[in-house]
Amino acid sequence: MQRLATIEASITALADEDLLDIADIFKAERHTPLAETAFAEMARRGISL
Repeated sequence: MQRLATIEASITALADEDLLDIADIFKAERHTPLAETAFAEMARRGISL
């Protein structure tokens, strides 16, 4: 659980451009934990690919 929390915090701390890069990498696999976290953060920020 701690590792997942650290990963989520790392994604949240990314600049918009870096977050968009992560989302672009995982856009074909949106149901992975990394993709879900990235897309949720993008939605919170109001940005999209």
